[in-house]
Order: sequence, then structure tokens, then C-alpha cells
Amino acid sequence: MLYLLLAVVCSVLLGFIFKLFPRFGIDGFQAIVFNYFTCVCCGWLHLGYFPIAASNTGKPWFPFALVLGLVFVSGFNFAALTVQFFGVTVSQIMQRMSILLTVPFAILFYNESASAGKIAGFMLALASIVLVNWPSQANGALMPVTDTAEKPGEQKPVVQKRRLLIWIPILTWLLAGILEILLLRVQKEALADPNDPVFICNVFGTAGTLGFMITAAGWLGKRMIFSWRNVAAGIVLGIPNYGSMLFLRMALGSGMEGSSFFPVVNVAIIFTTTIGAVWLFHERLSRYNWFGIALAVAAIGLISL
Repeated sequence: MLYLLLAVVCSVLLGFIFKLFPRFGIDGFQAIVFNYFTCVCCGWLHLGYFPIAASNTGKPWFPFALVLGLVFVSGFNFAALTVQFFGVTVSQIMQRMSILLTVPFAILFYNESASAGKIAGFMLALASIVLVNWPSQANGALMPVTDTAEKPGEQKPVVQKRRLLIWIPILTWLLAGILEILLLRVQKEALADPNDPVFICNVFGTAGTLGFMITAAGWLGKRMIFSWRNVAAGIVLGIPNYGSMLFLRMALGSGMEGSSFFPVVNVAIIFTTTIGAVWLFHERLSRYNWFGIALAVAAIGLISL
């Protein structure tokens, strides 16, 4: 339980750090790339030796590290595109709805339990994810950031455009689910020691390398501008990001079923982030948001029974 709580705390810190990026003019993608390298450095300090080596290519988890690194970078890009075309609300919901893939996978492929309480908690978790992210007119931070400034006569083309791009949020959801499923497979099949950060360091190293290639192309093509503030933001982001992945894997390895673990983690992150946003950033919540928070508490309770 301690590792689960630490994973949630680190993930919530990530959300708050991301929230401050616009205030300081941070390029999110570049910060994410430097964050991956920071995570590798954290693992280096943690282990006492550099975690990425040629000998790792023979480890059973190495193919998963490569695929997960690709999923990390791709998932971020599609989540950003979802925000751009459909809004923050849709992006948050699609990422957290990954449990629609993870929970059935854990139950069907690893014969995990499917009690009435867990199923009820799962359904409440889905409802809470939607309601907590439901746009509130009183809170601009919860409103979708989309091209709503279109003139009335231009709204129809905008709607048609979004219909054509519906595959973007679907891919965001799919990649979030694949990420959790692959982590679950590594844990269930004992491919890597959950207490050994070498595996996640190689995941971060792969993601950082791929991301840096994209960033370098952006610098050369003048589509991106290098700034040390993005490097600094990546360092600040990387420390809790390393902790979130480390503690998540340690919590998964503590014996908790994946079909219980991922709903609890996702709902706990949303619950804590929302409460923290009200307290720290003075955001206002609608009655739907508060009802979603209540459902989140109930869902965690039912799933944890």
C-alpha cells in the first residue's frame, strides 16, 4: 500500500508541474524529452552505476523496454493532439479510460478475480473519471481548450473536422491501455525484478532517444527553439516521474492484482489532483465534479475490499 500511495503522490506532482508549464513559457514536448534523460540519471544515482548497457539486450525484458519507450513518446504526442483538437477534458478521460483494456486483460489472461464488489467498483471508477473531468462553466481550467472561437457559420466545418480526426483520441486511449498491459505482462511473467530500476531506466532511455531525434529535427527545421528553461523544466519533471514509475512497479510487484491496481491508481490520481487543484490553484468544481469525487472514493473502497 505504501508503494501505491507513493506512486499516486509522484503522479499528482507531475500533473501540478505540467499545470505550471504555460505560466513559465515551457515547451511541454521538449521538457518531456529532457525529463526522460533526467529519469535515467536518477536511476544512475539510485543504482550507483549507469543502467543502460549493451548486455541488457539479452535480458527478457529488453523488447518490452523498447516498445514501452515508443509507447511513451507516441502516447504523449497523441494526448497533446487530443487536447489540441478535442480539449483537455477528452484527453484526460481517454487516458484514464485505459482501464477498459487493462482490467479485462488481467481477468481474462491471468485469471484474476472478478468479484461483484470489484465489478461494481470498476463501473463507479469509469463514472467518476467522466464526472470529475466534466467541464465546469465556473472553472476555465476545466473547460476544453479547443478552437471554440470559430464563427457560428464556421462551426459545421469544425465539427466535421473533429469527426475526421476521431482516431486521435482513440489512439490516445489505446496507447494508454497498451502501456498498462505491457507493464502488467512484465510483472506477471516475472521478466524483471520490480525492485530493480534497470528496466524502467531502459524504458526512459529509449523514450528519451526517440524524443530527442524528433526534437533535434524540430530544431534543425526551425519548428522548435532550444531554451535552457525547457531543460530545467525537464529536470524538475523527471524526478517525480522516475519515482512514479519506480513505485508503480514496486506496488505491482507487491501482490495486488492488476485488475484492482490500475483502477485504484487512476481514480486516486484524479481524486488527489482535483482536490489539490481546488486547494492550491483555487479551482472551482461543479456539482458533477464533486459527485465524481464521491464516486471515486466509493470505487476505491469497493475495489480494495
